[in-house]
Amino acid sequence: MSKKGGQKSKNEGIVVDTNVLIHDPNAIFKLREKGETLYIPYVVIQELDGLKSRPDIGFDANEVASKIEKIRQVKEPSLVVVSKIKFEGLEQLDPREPDDRIIATAQCVKNDMGRWHNRIVLVSRDKIMRLKAREILKDVEVEDYEKDSSKEAGPSLIKEINVSKEKLREDKNGNFFFFYQPLKHGDVEENGGIICYSDVYGSWDKAFVAIRKGDHCWVIPPDVRAFGISPLERNGDGPNWEQCLALWQLLDKEIKLVFLQGGAGTGKTLLAVAAGLEQLRDYRQIVIARPMVHLEDEDNVGYLKGDLEAKMAPWLKPLHQALGFLSEISEKNSKIIKDKLENQKITFESLDYIRGTTYRKTFLIIDEAQNLTPHQFKTIITRAGEGTKMVFTGDIGQIDRRRRLTSRSNGLTYSIDRLRGDILVGVTVFNKTVRSDLADLAERLL
Repeated sequence: MSKKGGQKSKNEGIVVDTNVLIHDPNAIFKLREKGETLYIPYVVIQELDGLKSRPDIGFDANEVASKIEKIRQVKEPSLVVVSKIKFEGLEQLDPREPDDRIIATAQCVKNDMGRWHNRIVLVSRDKIMRLKAREILKDVEVEDYEKDSSKEAGPSLIKEINVSKEKLREDKNGNFFFFYQPLKHGDVEENGGIICYSDVYGSWDKAFVAIRKGDHCWVIPPDVRAFGISPLERNGDGPNWEQCLALWQLLDKEIKLVFLQGGAGTGKTLLAVAAGLEQLRDYRQIVIARPMVHLEDEDNVGYLKGDLEAKMAPWLKPLHQALGFLSEISEKNSKIIKDKLENQKITFESLDYIRGTTYRKTFLIIDEAQNLTPHQFKTIITRAGEGTKMVFTGDIGQIDRRRRLTSRSNGLTYSIDRLRGDILVGVTVFNKTVRSDLADLAERLL
């Protein structure tokens, strides 16, 4: 490696790991936005080639490769592919291991190019990689990629306020509301929920949940239902206010994007599927997808037998269970679901297919969304055509890609943080498990 020409002032030299580029293909630009020089180890190119056919992330690998090729074609000096590395003094590293080759590349950049930079930084989303690199590298800083991390580790629970019965009003259609007063009620986002203590039924207690629309907070009817299900109480512990709010957001035609975030057994997926079926006359089809990520992020997809549909089957089982539960409610439900599946009005798709298609008048459900990156969220949401509603469900406490995603950097947290409060967006955070006493115990204490 050699540096040609003069340089007025030193800049940063950044060596990037593969997982950063897969996490955010635009990192190619973000890591150079302040004049930095980006060094891409040759093994990163090799890894991108190996990932290009992988479900869920193959789309990102191909996108990164295209960006790198375009930049290299114009001979942009701020992006350098490093193909020659040395392992002298790095005996701890195994030249056969891609991570070790990336670490070695960072040291070589420091040794050969350090005089041109005020510091050399290795950027990786992999905690183990960062740990190894800090123990081995000399005069090279090691950092996580945080260009798209949220400040908060997930959205907050539904706000609780007091509303006396004298403050309630009724419109001509029999809907109840009260006026939103920011100084009194505090900060409540658009389409946000408010659990209300009130004396409307006599003594003061939790009486209803409302949704904010502009300067009005509308009381959500306690009998809200969708496709035969209603908010589920368990053990007589009172109404499930979170499910009331979520179901209302899912049925609200003015809300085009819904985020449902909460622990296992809170009813997120079932509510989303039921709401889609309830509104099928308003949409051409229901499309359901979830990331094909194994527990602990083990990549076994290629070892599963069959075509892509067969490979997807294990991930789709919870969604089929939701449809099965709804089918058992009534014979009418069962016939509707069977007919819609046979006529492909309910379909299951891979995320790569979704990210390459425009959806019009579609009710689109993305389950287990905590395993998506912010970039993947963007590429999915931007596929929404006219008349489409999107629903993302997930639990930031059950991230399977834990070496690369955290409660702050996953796409669900990031997207909620960026989009909440818009008139098109509704967010519900669940705090009550309804699956069973055992599931509730595990969710609270483990």
